[in-house]
Order: sequence, then C-alpha cells, then structure tokens
Amino acid sequence: ALKLNWADADLAFCNSTCFDQAMMALLAERADAMRPGAFFVTFTRRLPSKRWQVLEYERHSMSWGEATVFIHVRLGDETCE
Repeated sequence: ALKLNWADADLAFCNSTCFDQAMMALLAERADAMRPGAFFVTFTRRLPSKRWQVLEYERHSMSWGEATVFIHVRLGDETCE
C-alpha cells in the first residue's frame, strides 16, 4: 500500500495498532500527499505529521481488545507552516 499514489484519495484507513514509529512515519509521509480536506482514520496511533489534525478520537472494543480510533483531516499547506 505504501507504493501506491494516494494523492487523489478522499479517505484512507489503516489499522496501525501494531505499527512502530518508523512505519507510522512512512505512513504519514505517504498520507501527506493527499489533498487538503481529505480524511485518514487510524487505530491506536496518530499520524505523526503537522499536515494532519485529529478531529475526533474515541476508544472502541475490537476483536483483539480496546483501541483508540483517530479521525484526522488533512490541513492546507499554508496552515502547516
């Protein structure tokens, strides 16, 4: 999935519960190419990028236990500087 171009995506989801910091950094780098106003949903970990703002987060029961669901929105580049 990290080899695909996400620039045209309006919404992306990643069950990132078991991802380490390096994998989250790669995910955020790819997600940063998405357009302002796009949404990204992650589990357990936030996107480590200034280009994404968490709109809402909440704990939910999953088949493996509890996880925090983060809903991010892509900010405009002028907002990130």
